[in-house]
Amino acid sequence: MPSPGSSGGGRKSAPGRRRAAAPAPASAPTSKSSEPSEREARKARRQEGRRQAILVAARAVLVRGGVLGLTLEAVAAEADLSKPSLFYYFRSKEDLVGALAVEGLEREVKVLEAAVAAAASGVEALAALVRARVDLYAEDLDGFRVVYLWPQLMGRQSEAHQARVLALSGQLNDVLEARLQADARAGRLAPGLQPRRLANVAWTVAQGVLSLGAGLEHSGVGTRFTLSQLRDEACAVLLRSSGR
Repeated sequence: MPSPGSSGGGRKSAPGRRRAAAPAPASAPTSKSSEPSEREARKARRQEGRRQAILVAARAVLVRGGVLGLTLEAVAAEADLSKPSLFYYFRSKEDLVGALAVEGLEREVKVLEAAVAAAASGVEALAALVRARVDLYAEDLDGFRVVYLWPQLMGRQSEAHQARVLALSGQLNDVLEARLQADARAGRLAPGLQPRRLANVAWTVAQGVLSLGAGLEHSGVGTRFTLSQLRDEACAVLLRSSGR
């Protein structure tokens, strides 16, 4: 006897009614949706690595020949890239030098913020900033030139570069000013002194010491006092004149 549902007999379906189709088996999940993001991440890493290699090459060319020796052709050769490949990342010498300067300033601000935060008071943070800033560049005056000399010699920088520099400078001044204001409220700051101005003075003092060192090194002239001695004297003056 045929079993129900076999082709040989059994109950027929009512006219006009169709059996529901069996649900299709669920397809196994695939990783295709994640593939584009993974590819994009790998591409982004490659591009960032190449960008960093170009900046390293640009600094090497700058150190060897200064601004006059900096050409896109020289940087491309140093980085072992074609000039069109270089153009993909940087459209001009100004873009290259600006990017180098911003990277250097970002490193500097991190170091100085840490020094200011570790100081016992706002007044001592003034000296800590001078000490940290001079020490950061004393053995790398080319790095100081990258951030503070060569961009100015290249002429007007892009608005994006200028905006980033102003933001980083303001960020550091805000941190130091806050420490000095706390000193003023606690009576530890000498009367009549303005925290924001003092923050600018400390930065300018360190700038002067480093500019002197960079200029004398470039001209091959020796100094009567080392940068460390000038740094220590500047810190002593700030501490004596700013605190109560």
